[in-house]
Amino acid sequence: MGTIELRKKWIKSMTTVDERFLRMVDALYKSYTQEQEATDFFDELPKEIQELLMESLEQVKRGEVIPHNKVMADFRKKYNITG
Repeated sequence: MGTIELRKKWIKSMTTVDERFLRMVDALYKSYTQEQEATDFFDELPKEIQELLMESLEQVKRGEVIPHNKVMADFRKKYNITG
């Protein structure tokens, strides 16, 4: 069945189905169109932020990171926090 035939079939069907079915089709359509319109948030960030994030990824690849538990231990020691 081609696109034209399929559209005709569904146009005809829409006049005979119940409200529950129409609501399901509507939800499916909304979900589908949102996926089509979705963009990667990274692309919407300012160029400077994108560059900083890319540099941080490079730092991670080079191993230039401090593990979370080390940062927290240093913080607790510096501020005399137990826990």
